Amino acid sequence: MKTGGRISRMAGPAMLVGSIIALAGTTAPAMRGGLAANSSSTPAPAASRPASFDRAYILPIVDVITDVTHESLERRLKTIGDASPELVIFELDTPGGSLGATLEICSTIKRLRDGGIRTYAWVNDQAYSAGTIIALATDGILMATNATIGDCQPIQITYGGPAAVPEEIEAKTTSPLLAELRDSVRRNRYNLDMVLALIRPEMEIFWVENVKTGERRFVDTRGRDELFGITRTEERDAGERAGGLLSWFTREEPETGQPGPDEPVSDEDSTTDWRYVKSSPDLAGEISQPIVDHRTLLTMRTDEATAYGFCLATLSSESELSAYFNVTRPLERLENTWLESAIEWLASPAVRAVLFLLMLLGAYTEFQTPGFGVPGAVALVALVLFLGAPYLAGYTVTWEIAAIVLGIALLAIEAFVIPGFGVAGITGIVLLAVGLLASFAPAEPTFDEDWFRLPTLGATYTYLKHGLYSLAVGMVGSIFGMALIAKYFPRVPVAGRIIAPNPTHESVQMDDPYHGAAQVGDIGRVEGILRPSGKARFGATLVDVVTEGDYIPGGVRVEVIQRRGNRVVVRRVD
Repeated sequence: MKTGGRISRMAGPAMLVGSIIALAGTTAPAMRGGLAANSSSTPAPAASRPASFDRAYILPIVDVITDVTHESLERRLKTIGDASPELVIFELDTPGGSLGATLEICSTIKRLRDGGIRTYAWVNDQAYSAGTIIALATDGILMATNATIGDCQPIQITYGGPAAVPEEIEAKTTSPLLAELRDSVRRNRYNLDMVLALIRPEMEIFWVENVKTGERRFVDTRGRDELFGITRTEERDAGERAGGLLSWFTREEPETGQPGPDEPVSDEDSTTDWRYVKSSPDLAGEISQPIVDHRTLLTMRTDEATAYGFCLATLSSESELSAYFNVTRPLERLENTWLESAIEWLASPAVRAVLFLLMLLGAYTEFQTPGFGVPGAVALVALVLFLGAPYLAGYTVTWEIAAIVLGIALLAIEAFVIPGFGVAGITGIVLLAVGLLASFAPAEPTFDEDWFRLPTLGATYTYLKHGLYSLAVGMVGSIFGMALIAKYFPRVPVAGRIIAPNPTHESVQMDDPYHGAAQVGDIGRVEGILRPSGKARFGATLVDVVTEGDYIPGGVRVEVIQRRGNRVVVRRVD
């Protein structure tokens, strides 16, 4: 979801616990056949469907939901656009994912609905968090046997463990999500209290029925008290909250004979025809009340979702789907392309650790060999994949890539242009480290115009921690790899062609331009004048020589006292 120009992320409970994105969870059609929004007494009819469909497509949405998932979904929908599909089924098996991508997918689904195409969600195993939001956007939800939906509270990870989102940013963080849920409630007449119970742990939900009319409702504590005819004294409740523990022991029972604010309410306390629901054909055993207490979030298996009106039918195979919708032709399944699956795989922290290792080893090996060869190509490809995969998946934005490239450029300038090690090198290292680490963390939602601020969500620090682990593994592995390359690889027949062995003393000696003449101790004769350099003849060979500072006239005999490569030092021989 785009909030304030930035993208926030959402992850379900099976992923990084406490990612703020987990808000959307499994708000499945609250009360199909139960109640409409705000606990209306009018039952919401099950979504009607045509007697049969000619063509139907299944679009799987599996694993973590990212921008790649959204783009893949758009691509697959375009491929079937000309076929005029009548029915599109979204198969869900996901722990959650990007909130921005999720809201985009919901908008796409609702455009299909507005265009006259029927859309349904088939939860084939699990649809937490983002998966449930997508399911709510469709015309109805179907579930496989023992599938699960629910658990969508926005939370963050702190050093003390999972915690609620701070109040100062909660409203801004959750507003776009709540707007999406309200739209789904309006379109499908879901029960608003049940939807809120998916994201609010303080919500208590009761299932009550009118013993005379048979009407059933899902209500919160206040709604239950109103239906049961129970009156609470707000002044007394406020006094007990202020009095704390002392008021608990000194309180008096209300003269009305009704239960106190902290006492459980039973059927006997009801003064009307409303009572708790005791049983349901879809649930085994007696139903305990509340069905959602104030310490938990609404999470449902298939039987519970069916009983509560979230699930239209239990279907565990494509053949059952085809029979349920009376599809004339065989169901057509449109999967992700291999490239889309590869991008998501390459963007995982474990794979990026390997890419980082290959990048370092390739760069090291390239610097040990002349020219540009296979190691340099490996390092370059690893760098492109290391940055490109998370960028395409939506985890990395432009500034991280710019920081990494600028850091590498500054280090290159420091190494090859500017002597020593100074500001350019230090700045390059800082930019490189910040860019690499930040590329593992999705962007946070921002609600101000500050161009820079430190992360505020605990989930972001969790992503950064995983990125730090990934970079550390790659760094340590590359150090060991460099040691092995330097010691053993030059001796390996195939590797020796790529990595040349260390040169010997003889191989680095320069060719003797004088072909053995003018060696230490040889005697020659000065040609011209040495001032202090000039020429001397040793046999038939004319050699460039230099004295130790003496002036020697021509024709004088000289002796070679030092020879270093082409530099020949002589002295006068009396």
